[in-house]
Formats: sequence, structure tokens, C-alpha cells
Amino acid sequence: MVDIKLGFGRGRHLGCPRVFDGVGQEFAHAWRLGDIHFDDDEHFTPPTSDMGISLLKVAVHEIGHVLGLPHSYRAGSIMQPNYLPRGPAFELDWSDRKAIQRLYGSCAGSFDTAFDWIRQERNPHGDATARFGTYLFRNSWYWLYENRNNRTRYGDPLPILTGWRGVPAQNIDAFVHIWTWRRDERYFFKGSRYWRYDSDRDQAYTEDEQGHSYPRLISEGFPGVPSPLDTAFYDRRKQLIYFFKGSWVFAFNVNRNQVLGSSPKKMTEVFPAIEPRNHPLRSLDAAYYSYAHRAVFLFKGSAYWRVASAEDRQRRPGLPPNGLFPRQPIPEKWFDVCDVHTSTLNMS
Repeated sequence: MVDIKLGFGRGRHLGCPRVFDGVGQEFAHAWRLGDIHFDDDEHFTPPTSDMGISLLKVAVHEIGHVLGLPHSYRAGSIMQPNYLPRGPAFELDWSDRKAIQRLYGSCAGSFDTAFDWIRQERNPHGDATARFGTYLFRNSWYWLYENRNNRTRYGDPLPILTGWRGVPAQNIDAFVHIWTWRRDERYFFKGSRYWRYDSDRDQAYTEDEQGHSYPRLISEGFPGVPSPLDTAFYDRRKQLIYFFKGSWVFAFNVNRNQVLGSSPKKMTEVFPAIEPRNHPLRSLDAAYYSYAHRAVFLFKGSAYWRVASAEDRQRRPGLPPNGLFPRQPIPEKWFDVCDVHTSTLNMS
């Protein structure tokens, strides 16, 4: 823990060997694992103001120095050597977060399931657009990952119990969104059962329009698919669900409601390693298609493997279909998915 003391002064101040120069030039200075002094001749303003000098931005810059960060010339970095006026909205750039994590470590952990939640909306002209957000589940908690900002939503994680009404409260095995011209259905899987989710009412169905009661046995709705599952994801182009169990992959045709005759196959056959011996082999934690990255990701432990896309194979014709790029740490792609002690969370 670092004990940082903040002080304000003018000229020669607070017994400090450095002297402030009045208005302009140096706004503040700091020492590694030490104190921060602010020049009281400057016109500091609160975060809500777009006038003057933001005390928050100067303080965050100096705290970066206290924690060991040098100046950075990357656009958007709070550690740039010169103060750049910005609007009142402010948050740390991803490069600053990665820099501090290189010094102090990052949040690493596995996911029980991961998925993009797709919602179709219409603009004022009546044109349909698809919007999505990435959800990451771990134990009894979930995070909304804001891909645009490369971070989780402020205030997360939240309990699955309160955010996803009617589905299991923890350790969900898989999520699948069947999305075709005729179908738009979302399913959660756990153990030997599955739940259909009503996106309009934001809760799990107890009975759907076809008269099916939920939860249902996986063997009833997805014949030929084993349970419990490790994970699953839906391939919209092929209109197949890939169900994973141990080292096996079951490809399920959603139009015929049956497992392909060629299934199951070994995971190493369906998703071969691009680099020899760099493969999860069995017992995945999660898998999903990311609309932000336009790629499929497989997760195991604190690592992920990206599946080569059609675009990848156009650029590199020698890549095998569904080839897995080498293992990468999850925190390199999904930042700050941190477990938080329950005492710090708002449980209301």
C-alpha cells in the first residue's frame, strides 16, 4: 500500500527542495512512492468544469509518477508531459492501465461463459441496426465489457441473480444465441438442463410460445448433445452450434435440430493448432463469437486462443480452417475483469 500525501503551496513551500514558478509552467510535482505538491497559484477547477486546469487530471498524472510511471507521448495518455485541455469527461486510457499493470500485475481469471448480447434496433429512418455488448460470467458474478472503451462497465461485477432473472445464479456452462432469418432465441445451459431467455421481458421463460416449459433437459431440446457441457457457441454463417465436451466437439444443425452425422469429432481435428502443441486440447471454460473482433475465441484457465477467420485465411492461405492462433493471456485482450470483494459492492 502506498501512503500518498497531498499538499498545496506557492513558491518555496512545505519544506520542499523544488520551488513553484507561479502561474503557468509547472502545475505540480511528485516523488516516487512519496508526496504530491500542487502550485496554489494555478486556477484549478473541479472535474465538472471545462474551464481552468482540471485538478483531477493533474492529480492522476502525478499519482502515475508516484506509482512509477514515466512520461508518455502516446495520444490520449494521462502521462503526456504537457497538460492538454480536454472536456470534463475523463477516464484513463487503456495504455495507462496496461502500463500500471505491467508494474503491479493485472486481473487474471477464467470465465464460465462469455457472449455478445445482440439487440436489433431501428433508427429514426426505420433502418434496422444491430447493437451488441459483451458479457463475461464468472462464478456468481457478471461483467459488461465495453469494447469501445476497452474496459468493464463502471460498477461491475454484479450478481447474476439480480441481472439475469430466472437463470441459474452461478457457474453457468454456456450461452447460445440462435439467430437466423426465422429464429431469434437465446439459451443458457447448466448441468443437464437449459433455459430460454426472453429478451423483451428480460427474464427466463417459464413457458414459450411453442408450449415448452423451462428449464428443459438438454437431451429434449438438443437431441444427441451430451450433458453436462463444457461450453458452446453459435456459428451464424454455418447455422451450427458447436457444443464442447471434454476433448470432443458436437456440431448441431439448428435447422434440422440434430447433430451432424460426422459428429462428434476431436477438438484438435475441428480446431487444429496453427503452432504445434499450442492447443487447449480439452475441457474448455468458455467460447464465443465476438462481433467487436469478428472472431471466435476459446478460453481455458487464464488464456485464450483465437480461431482463424475467413479474412485471416485470405491473408494467409496456408492457415487451416478453424485453426487456433497461439495461446494468449486473457488480460491482454480483456482488461480489468477483476474480482471485487463483496464488501465493496452495492448489493441493493
